[in-house]
Amino acid sequence: MRDERAPREPRTRTGTGTVDLTKQTPRARITGRGILQVNLNWSVTSEADLDLGCMVLTRDGTGIAVQPLGEQWGSLDAWPYVSIDQDDRTGETSDGETLRISLEHRCEFTKLLVYVYLYEGAADFRSLGGVVTVSAPDGTWRIHLDDSPAGATACAIALLTPGRDTLDLRREVRWFTGTPWLSNQQLIDQAYGFGFDWVPGAKPAL
Repeated sequence: MRDERAPREPRTRTGTGTVDLTKQTPRARITGRGILQVNLNWSVTSEADLDLGCMVLTRDGTGIAVQPLGEQWGSLDAWPYVSIDQDDRTGETSDGETLRISLEHRCEFTKLLVYVYLYEGAADFRSLGGVVTVSAPDGTWRIHLDDSPAGATACAIALLTPGRDTLDLRREVRWFTGTPWLSNQQLIDQAYGFGFDWVPGAKPAL
């Protein structure tokens, strides 16, 4: 018999079938086949350039950072089975930026880390109103980037790891501040142990 007095873990829902991932309920389990989409949107009044990216490590030991900088767009049809659609450099595109991950190849992944960093246009994330929406065939989850400390220039958003028949999603929302000696990506990489080599890069002028 279930004890109705037992404490419950809150599960916040917003809209139709959308679940907010919070510090109290940070995990979700993704099942099924098809495409997992991770969309980043932010305030159009900010005029900031945010870059969504994904560090990918596969079971054969190879890895890559899929991101607009360096035009590392990835691919859904071939390794790394992760791609990003565009580089929204102003926040004015209504669709923002979207990563796509092939669930058909989830067993080939060791781990995937979704991150965002501020390329230019703002001092930190506090006024940007960033929202990340993760959509899969079996559900939709939302992560708010609304607790940035002053000066934070990057955020590790979510970690994805394969289970037996799942891709397990964990909200991270861990903030970083790049330095002249260590870039945003290098700091995130060091924290999560991907071990990539990083070289300086810049985007062409608009």
